[in-house]
Amino acid sequence: VIRRNLVYGVGLPPSIANEDVLRRPEYFGQYGKIAKIVLNRSQATGGGDSRRASASAYVTFAQKEDTLACILALDGMFLENRNIRASYGTSKYCSAFIKNVRCNNPECTYLHEMGSPEDTFTKQEIQAGYVT
Repeated sequence: VIRRNLVYGVGLPPSIANEDVLRRPEYFGQYGKIAKIVLNRSQATGGGDSRRASASAYVTFAQKEDTLACILALDGMFLENRNIRASYGTSKYCSAFIKNVRCNNPECTYLHEMGSPEDTFTKQEIQAGYVT
């Protein structure tokens, strides 16, 4: 499911791969109120090659309009000689939601309500290239 309030940013320099830094007005904070940031630093070492080191982040905005403004501004931008890519983030449904039971994980990042039909795709549709 495409999440219209979620930005997925990749290629972030390790020097800014910190939630407090990304919230600042000179980074994601300039686009609107941020509800949550989840960082992935798995590529932060670049396999020992600092030129390839990067991080990714899922940034959830309070307002959907702020998400689009962020994506339009960041996608294709260069920061510290790294090409930043930004797009809408996606999410799966929580397994508890699918089973129609209460989710007991207060930190759960999966969906607990139905997504709109135009934003919902199967894995097979994505793999077949129906989604861009």
